[in-house]
Amino acid sequence: MSGSVAESEARPKSVAVVGAGIVGVSAALFLQRDGHAVTLIDRQGPASGTSFGNAGGVVSAACAPLGMPGVLRRVPGMLMDPMGPLVLRWRYLPKIAPWLVRLLWASRPSRVEEIADAKAALSGGAEAAWRSLVEQAGVSELLRPVGWLEVYETDAGLASSDAERDLMARRGLPFEVLNADELRQLEPALAPIFKHGFFMASCSFVANPGRAVERLAEDFVARGGTLVTAEVTGFGLSERPYRVVAASGDAIACDAIVLAAGAWSRGLARQLGASVPLDTERGYHLMLPPAEPGLRRPVVHGEQDFVLCPMEPGTRLTCQSELAGLDAPPDFRRARALMAAAKRMLPSLELEEKSAWLGFRPSMPDSLPVLGPVAGLSDVYLGFGHGHYGLTQGPVTGRILADLVAGRDPGIDLAPYRAGR
Repeated sequence: MSGSVAESEARPKSVAVVGAGIVGVSAALFLQRDGHAVTLIDRQGPASGTSFGNAGGVVSAACAPLGMPGVLRRVPGMLMDPMGPLVLRWRYLPKIAPWLVRLLWASRPSRVEEIADAKAALSGGAEAAWRSLVEQAGVSELLRPVGWLEVYETDAGLASSDAERDLMARRGLPFEVLNADELRQLEPALAPIFKHGFFMASCSFVANPGRAVERLAEDFVARGGTLVTAEVTGFGLSERPYRVVAASGDAIACDAIVLAAGAWSRGLARQLGASVPLDTERGYHLMLPPAEPGLRRPVVHGEQDFVLCPMEPGTRLTCQSELAGLDAPPDFRRARALMAAAKRMLPSLELEEKSAWLGFRPSMPDSLPVLGPVAGLSDVYLGFGHGHYGLTQGPVTGRILADLVAGRDPGIDLAPYRAGR
C-alpha cells in the first residue's frame, strides 16, 4: 500500500454528506465507521424523498436496464396511452428530449450487455451491505428474505420477460420460472388467474422503507453524527476546508463532500464541475388497508406494470414512470384506475385509499448511477441516479463512497458509473 493511501485511511476527516435518502444515510454510516466526523444534510430530513415511497424491493438479482433493444418500437405506443405505464407530459418534451435520445442510444444490444454487467456488479454487494446496516441499527426484522415475484396471466406476458431473463442467465443470476400450481403454493392469496411466475428467491423486501431509513438515520445520530435540515444551494471550493452553503447563508466547513441528493443532484453536481444527464421518473403509490389473507412478498403484475407490496402500514400499490420533471403537479388517475385490477389480482384487498404519494426516481438514461470522484477536485464524490434500484443499491453505494473517502479499493471497477461517461 502506498504511503498516501495509508495516510488517507489513518486520518479522520470532516465529511459533509448532502442528501439523507438511503444512499446518503448509508454513506454517512459507513463513513462514521471509519472514524470520520460526518454531517448529514437534507432539505427535508431523512427518507423525505423516493426512499420513503418505493416498492421495498432489494432486487439484487435483476440486471436489465430501462432501455432494452426494441424500446424504440414500444415507446411511442406507451407514450400515446395516458393510462399506460410510461407517461410523458408533452409540455416537458423539449426538456426531456435529450435524455430520451440517450436512452435510445443506450438500448443498443452491445450497450445493454455492458450495462447489465455493471448493474450486476454493483448489486452483487447489496444484500450484505443492507444486512450490515440493519443489524447495527437493531432493525433486522425490516429486511425480509422473501424474494421478488412477477406474475403473468398469459404466455405472451411471460414472453415479454424473455430478454430480461436471458440477461440474468448469462450472468449466472438466480431465478425460477413457476407454473400456476407453484404460484398458488408460493402466494395462496393470489387469484387463480396467473399461468406463470418469474421468481427471484435471493432478493429481499424492506417492509417499511421510510421507517428503515429513519431508523438508520437515528442510529447515525446516536453514534455521534450530526443531522442538519437545510437546503444546500452551493459550495465553496476555492480553498480548504471546503464549504457547503445552505439557503440560509450558513456554511458547513468540511474536508470532503459526498453529493447524494437523488433527484435534486443535477444542479448541485454542475456546481461541482460535473455535468450529468440526470432527470426523473416520477412514481406513484396508493396505500390501502392490510389484506387478509395477504401477500407474503411484493408481487408485480407483469402485464399491467404495477406492484402490490405487503408493507407494515398496509398494502401499497406502486406504479408508473412519468416523465414530467420536478415541478408538475401529481396526477393520480392511473394509480386509482389500477385499483380494480389490483382487486382482481388479490381478491382480499380492500379498496379504501388511505393515502396517495408521488416521488421522483433520479434516473440516468443508461440506468446506471453516477458514482465516483469528481474530476479535478480532491475529496469530492458523487453517488446518485440509481433510478428504480435506489433502495437496492443504496447501502452498497454508501459503502463504496466510504471506501473512496478512505482511499481504499472499493472492489469494483467504477468506470461504468463515472460522471463523464
